[in-house]
Amino acid sequence: MDETKRPLKIPPEFTMYAEKNELFSLYERMIQEIIVAQPADPLEHMINILHRENDDVPQIMMIGPPAAGKGSIAHLVEKESGIHKIDTADLFTVDIEPVKQAKECIEREDDIPGDVLGALVKERISKKDCADHGWMLVGYPKTRDQALALQRHGIFAKHVVFLEAPDMVLVERFMGKRVDPQTGGIYHLTFEPPESPEVTRRIKPLENQTEKHLRKQLLHYHRNVEGIRAAVCKGTTKIINADQPKTDVYAQVYHFLCQQPRSVAPQCPRVILQGPRGSGKGTQAALLAAKYGLVNVSMVELIKQAIADNSKVGNMMSTYIDKKMMVPDNIVLKCLVERLSKLDCATKGWVLRGYPRSRHQAEALSEAGYAPNRVYFLECPTDTIVERLSLRRTDPVTGQAFHLIYNPPPSLEMKRRLKTHHKDAESAVDEDVLSYDSQVEELMDYYSASQSVNADQDPHTVFESIESLLTKPLPKQTLKATL
Repeated sequence: MDETKRPLKIPPEFTMYAEKNELFSLYERMIQEIIVAQPADPLEHMINILHRENDDVPQIMMIGPPAAGKGSIAHLVEKESGIHKIDTADLFTVDIEPVKQAKECIEREDDIPGDVLGALVKERISKKDCADHGWMLVGYPKTRDQALALQRHGIFAKHVVFLEAPDMVLVERFMGKRVDPQTGGIYHLTFEPPESPEVTRRIKPLENQTEKHLRKQLLHYHRNVEGIRAAVCKGTTKIINADQPKTDVYAQVYHFLCQQPRSVAPQCPRVILQGPRGSGKGTQAALLAAKYGLVNVSMVELIKQAIADNSKVGNMMSTYIDKKMMVPDNIVLKCLVERLSKLDCATKGWVLRGYPRSRHQAEALSEAGYAPNRVYFLECPTDTIVERLSLRRTDPVTGQAFHLIYNPPPSLEMKRRLKTHHKDAESAVDEDVLSYDSQVEELMDYYSASQSVNADQDPHTVFESIESLLTKPLPKQTLKATL
């Protein structure tokens, strides 16, 4: 920063570096931990956080009525990602005094007191396996008191999954359950029978496996579930219908767990809209700029403006354009960087269209320090693009633009004098689409975190899709990325 200039301006490279290395999120997590833990020496506590192998680990609660499939889904998540599953049996392995009291409550079929549960869970998640790989608390909390007690002990889940199913389905599942006394494996006579005849002969019903006992547990769950939901953060919860095949339930749960929680860390949107001509990039860029205050940057308009202003870069480009030659990538990039480096782009963010058009250009843009943090590919069928562009017309008298289907001219006289731009001819449109298709796979490969949007819809429907993606953190490709 130049101290001789006021106000001091933070170079855009600083923000990009902070986002790339997730510094804002790191500070946010450290402050949260300090406030919750309230250590005697905050600086020492921060140093310990930095020394951890991974301080951003999954923290999950899996809640639901009996026979909803919590254990089965949790087992699949644990197997796929390595997150440690914590159930009642695992909690009782903790070597502290409250374990005895908790066991007595379970034997009496009473709820474990909130503070007792909080102490058990806090001790368990402090172990190295949970600290390094994350934890998944299955079946707890069972009451609002337990949920609030967990929070008092500094235990907050990043994701809370509620598995729900009709009581009739749960009764059918529960009554068909069987256990292998030798291995402890759980089976179901209808949905998951044992493969071995030997196992089939030795499986037995569960203890207290009566419909009356289940109805009592279901009543307890229904009485408490709303209080639990009210106690946990709304932004971290997901209710999933468990009355479907296990693979479908697991897929929905895993997709939710891959979604990163919203962060209050500052972010400057740097958006690139990709798509063939006629896919609606200009319309969507204008809508994003209008609602979120982003700077609308069109590469084509930038080139035209630079030439019209007789700037140094503009004169360099006009030399090539006059000879109907391609402008070299380094000159085009220089023109773009001059615009993106201005204060409004650095502070408000920008939405770019018309660039990059190749992997080489994308790499050059990133090397120049202007890598995007959102890339959207607008996908549209060729027939729709041809219809949108080939039927466009311009009135040479008024300069107004029309479309023969969506925005026809008001009079027959005006319709007769309308002209078609040579770039909107069907053959020219087909050539543009082929040129885009030849580069799009390389761009998608380079921007691996990009997202595709169906642009063959009403413009405002397309905008809603882009907006929903823009306001959410990018999903993690896999939970293993956190390990």
